[in-house]
Amino acid sequence: MIPNAAEIRKLSVLSFSWLTVIFVAVWGVCWLVGILIPALLANSSFDFARAVSEICEAITPLLAVMVFIPINAMFMVLMERRVLALFTRRNGPNRVGPDGALQTAADAIKLLLKEDITPTGADAAMFTLAPIIFFAPSIFGAIPLLAAVTNNNKLFQIADLPTGIFFVLAASSIPVVGIVMGGWASNNKYSLMGGLRSAAQAISYEIPLVLSIITICLLAGTLDVVSIAKQQSGGILNWNILGGGALTGLNKAIAAFISSAGPPIAEVIKTYYPYGWLSLIGVIVLCLCTIILFGIYLIGACAEINRIPFDLPEAESELVSGYNTEYSGIKFAIFFLAEFTNLFIVSTIAVVMFLGGGDCPLPTWLNPLSYPAVYIPLTNILSPILSLLIDKIHLINPDTFWAALWVILKTYSLVFFAILVRGTLPRFRIDQLMDFGWKRLVPITLVIFVLVAFARGVINFHV
Repeated sequence: MIPNAAEIRKLSVLSFSWLTVIFVAVWGVCWLVGILIPALLANSSFDFARAVSEICEAITPLLAVMVFIPINAMFMVLMERRVLALFTRRNGPNRVGPDGALQTAADAIKLLLKEDITPTGADAAMFTLAPIIFFAPSIFGAIPLLAAVTNNNKLFQIADLPTGIFFVLAASSIPVVGIVMGGWASNNKYSLMGGLRSAAQAISYEIPLVLSIITICLLAGTLDVVSIAKQQSGGILNWNILGGGALTGLNKAIAAFISSAGPPIAEVIKTYYPYGWLSLIGVIVLCLCTIILFGIYLIGACAEINRIPFDLPEAESELVSGYNTEYSGIKFAIFFLAEFTNLFIVSTIAVVMFLGGGDCPLPTWLNPLSYPAVYIPLTNILSPILSLLIDKIHLINPDTFWAALWVILKTYSLVFFAILVRGTLPRFRIDQLMDFGWKRLVPITLVIFVLVAFARGVINFHV
């Protein structure tokens, strides 16, 4: 019998149920506002109808994020409690709803109904503004990622920025201002210490985090997250975590061998690796560098969002609860909501920048859906239903559906890994934290940046 088999079953059912609710709700709102209402107003001759249609299309990305964030945060809290219970061989939430599925909804209602207290001597304006500044960038930082994770669906093309990753990184640097502001405005020495720790930690780890992303942008030759995601199509051998196309020659050669319709393998490899052994060494170096960059990004991201083992700004054993010690009610709920939303966003960035975005992990020559003999009969069988859902009411976009599905699986795998780290590793000391960032991560990322630039030139591949 598998240990904790009941908890594994409960976690699986809970995850499937909540994710279905989340993404049906989000897509339902997007379809209603971005597709149905403009379609109903399309034949109207009034100017206001055209204006309403344009407004609906413009606000669709914002509405998608606004609907997604609170429901997803409740699920992530419940998922974390369930997974930690699984790791520690105990029962998770099991009182509110079936198998505790509504526990976080009850907790959210409890927090919203609690008294909102402002401490004596606190700066009331700053104290109130801090959680808003901490939370707001989560909304705006997620919007440019929508186009990348939905295969550039027309509903979210308005949010596609040429410098999308720059915008996301800029937005992700703002929350630390809210933490410092909240710590200072609370008139509490523990809160102030937590805010100052957060500032020091953000400065230390934002450098390797940004350098890892910049190196991937150098590899891709663009700052556009949609372009970066599209360049990784074709399976895991084209993903940035394995050199972002460095293995393209190998991938094409295998595909040509299997199909027996392309040029000889030696000719394909020579096209992509013109410098022989030197190119091969460049491929190996580039793949190793990008794998290390992925690890550095995950470390820096955990530090940026104050996840264990980098939760020094909160550190209950030292600072009571750090920067949010004096917060209660809805203000505390906003801080809590933003923390889990930030975890989801940094995981999504990792998926888009390193793990192929919405691309299927299987290379083209291993993916059964890439062969007409498989997907054409399947399409013919389902054609009446697909015609209604795709062509008539546009309820399903196959490209968007499969891209979003793969993004969901990859992103929550990284979230699961973050929870595993929380349940495994102890907290760093503050001196260890700073030393690790400045003396190890920063030099390593600088060296890798130079190696990637040279290896990319030696391989001479085109992305």
